[in-house]
Parts: sequence; structure tokens; C-alpha cells
Amino acid sequence: MNPPREQREDSAMSHALIIDDNMVISNAVQKRLESLGFASFDKAWTEAQAMAFAERHPPDLIVIGDEIEGGDALRAAQRIAERLDVPVLMVTGDAYRARKRLAHNCSLEGPFLLDQIEEAVKLAQGGVGAKVSLPVAQHGPIGASG
Repeated sequence: MNPPREQREDSAMSHALIIDDNMVISNAVQKRLESLGFASFDKAWTEAQAMAFAERHPPDLIVIGDEIEGGDALRAAQRIAERLDVPVLMVTGDAYRARKRLAHNCSLEGPFLLDQIEEAVKLAQGGVGAKVSLPVAQHGPIGASG
């Protein structure tokens, strides 16, 4: 088990784990996070990959998408967050479906548009723990400004 974020030597938010099988969305999220100062990324498209990446390089933020190829992105994020005390952000194309799916699993804020990811990340940073506050960033067409 790794120490909580605040006890790590590199206290700045720098590494994100993106769990989504849509590389277009993953790349768009990565670009937004890079503009917020994130320096490194792991991209997983299965639950097993996400768990292995988190074990190898503990993330400072987890971003999950709607679907992954194998397993469940939400379950992977919750398992990782329970061990590492890391915030979780969900990026979805359907905020209503996400709210319905997540209603019993965690508290929600949002939706935020993808160009509002800075606000969502700040909110996620405040809701750390096993029962994560899960901001939902809703993506529109890639490249859209709102």
C-alpha cells in the first residue's frame, strides 16, 4: 500500500491514470490535464491494466470514461481510490446515464463540459477517499469549446 498523496515526496499533482477505451477522448483529456500541469500519464483500456498501472506508478488523479474493453472502469477507480486516497473524475458523453449508474456508488458534482475540466479537477481534489466525490465532465464533439 502506498502513502496518501500528501505524504508523497512529489506533492504536486503530476501523474494521471486515464481509464477509457476511446483513444480520441483519452487524448483530449490528456491535453487538458497537461495544460493543468500534469506531466505523466498511463492510459488503460481494461480494469486489469488500470490496476497494474496504479500499482506501478500511483496516480495523483484518476479519470474514467464511459466504457472499457474488459472489466469496469468505475470498479477499478474505486478499488484504486480505496488503497491510494486519490480523486476520481468521470468523463462521459451522457451525464444522465452516468448519474443513474453512479447513484448508489458515490456523490456526484456536475456535469462539466470538457473545457471546464480545470474546475472539475479542483473539485475532485477536494473529494478524496474511498467514497469519492465524482465530478462528471461531459464531452461534446472533440474540439468544441463548450
